[in-house]
Amino acid sequence: MITSIFAALWAISGLFQVILWGALVTPLILPFVVIPRGRRERFGIVGARVFGWLCTHVTCLGRTTILGREHLPQRPGYLVICNHRSWEDVGLLILHTRSQGIAKKEVGYIPFFGLTGWVSGVIYFDRSRKDSRQAVVTEAISMMRQGANLHVFPEGTRTRSGKLAEKVYLRLVQACWENGIDVVPACVWGTEKAVRAEGVHALPFQEFGLEIAPPLDRSTFQTADAFAQASWARVVEMARKHGADEAYTA
Repeated sequence: MITSIFAALWAISGLFQVILWGALVTPLILPFVVIPRGRRERFGIVGARVFGWLCTHVTCLGRTTILGREHLPQRPGYLVICNHRSWEDVGLLILHTRSQGIAKKEVGYIPFFGLTGWVSGVIYFDRSRKDSRQAVVTEAISMMRQGANLHVFPEGTRTRSGKLAEKVYLRLVQACWENGIDVVPACVWGTEKAVRAEGVHALPFQEFGLEIAPPLDRSTFQTADAFAQASWARVVEMARKHGADEAYTA
């Protein structure tokens, strides 16, 4: 009972901290709004990474393990694909892969947080619109061609069971193959210990991690679908290695 009350209070405190971090970081990156979208992100991501560090190491007080940072492409304009277990996944990816994400439009309404995300590269979309996913693909490809780095969770949402979703959305990965853009497989584990996917529950000082794999060689694949499936298979492989495809225990 006491642990549950503490976890709820810590989660509420964390939400207010996220808004505060957004308020602090926004003035640092807002001047870059005059630079066209697709090019300003290479500057705005610096402030976003400060935000990611604050979320991971101050709000969550996390103890992190990061593997494979050397596998990130030297040339900007790549896509990171990752499994999704917690809100903390976003902070980890921003901080350690230098990328911004694709999020449902409701996230953009969070005070300061939404504005900070938009200036530094987040693409917000309306999941209720059938044409929204293709519009996201078009905008994402345009941004990455200009040097912005993005990340996406092909599962579409955070796992509630601990298991990887059976259905994943790989159209953007296919479009990367068609447009010569690097796709970086990544895997998170343990982040649900810091911030649960369901309920108002968060705990400090938890151990969690991120592994980054090398991009697959696009030239070795005959079709966009084969490339996309192989890229996701690499995420699945890492998730199973780190116990991130197992049912949660009570």
